[in-house]
Amino acid sequence: MGLIITFTISLASQLLGVAMLPLTQGLTRPVPTLIGALGFLIGTGLMARLVNSGVNLSVLIPLNSTAVPLASIAMGVLLFGDTPSVPKLAVLLAACGLIGFASKL
Repeated sequence: MGLIITFTISLASQLLGVAMLPLTQGLTRPVPTLIGALGFLIGTGLMARLVNSGVNLSVLIPLNSTAVPLASIAMGVLLFGDTPSVPKLAVLLAACGLIGFASKL
């Protein structure tokens, strides 16, 4: 499996885990809890495979650290009706930019 496909599946799996969090009702509902846990496990496992394939942690972690929060906010807005504030989004985008900048140092 290609690196980009593996990263995409890892990201999607982690986002599945994030999407299940509200549905678990504090980990009291077994099915969403199991689905969420499997999502996080698969996502983390695929990240380990990427590192084993030669992807540097200094590349993988910043990519993951920017993609998951941004996609989580989009998912919250689209699926759960969250209303993110403009200052919150601005700070998050600035933080993502700084993470990207720091990974280039």
